[in-house]
Amino acid sequence: FCFLFFLFLFLCFFFFFFFLMIRRPPRSTLFPYTTLSDLPTVEGKAYWASVTRPNTTFDPVYQIDLAVDDKTAEEFKGKGVTVKQDDRGAIIKFKRKVARADGTKNPMPRLVDSAKNPIDVLVGNGSKVKVLYKPFDWKFAGKSGTSLDLQAVQVIDLVPYGEDFDVSDGGFVAEGNNEEF
Repeated sequence: FCFLFFLFLFLCFFFFFFFLMIRRPPRSTLFPYTTLSDLPTVEGKAYWASVTRPNTTFDPVYQIDLAVDDKTAEEFKGKGVTVKQDDRGAIIKFKRKVARADGTKNPMPRLVDSAKNPIDVLVGNGSKVKVLYKPFDWKFAGKSGTSLDLQAVQVIDLVPYGEDFDVSDGGFVAEGNNEEF
C-alpha cells in the first residue's frame, strides 16, 4: 500500500511539474517569444533609410525616418513618441542599434517587397513603405520617453537610391570634359 501511495504522489508531482513547464508564459513576458505579426505597423514615405546597411556616422545604427500624415503623427505623439516637423512633413524616427549594451549583435531588420519576399536594395528617399516596429520606454539622465525599435520594412513603392542624371540637351558643358561619370 505504501508503494502505491508513493507511486501516486510521484506521478502527480511529475504531471504537475510537466504541465507547469510547458504552459505558455503570460503575454507581458513574451518578448523572446513575440512574433513579428504581433507588432504594430505604420505606413508612410521613407527618408534616410539605412535598413540593410547601418548608418555609421556615429554609433552604428539601422534607421529610417518616416513621413506620416497629421492624424498618424498625433496618434504617435499621444503615445509619448517624439514627432518632428520639417519640410518633409511629420517625421517619426525608427532605430535599431547594431550592438546591444552587452556587446552582442542585434539582428538586422528585415527588408521585404510588397509580396513579403526578402530583398537587398537601398531604399531611396520618397519610397512608400510600411514599418514594423516595437515600442519601448526608456529613462536616461532624468529624462524619459518612448522610442521605436525598427523590426522590418516592407517596400510598397520603391524609389531607387542614387539614380543617375539624364543628359540635358542645351545645358552647361565644361570645355574639354567629355567624360561620363
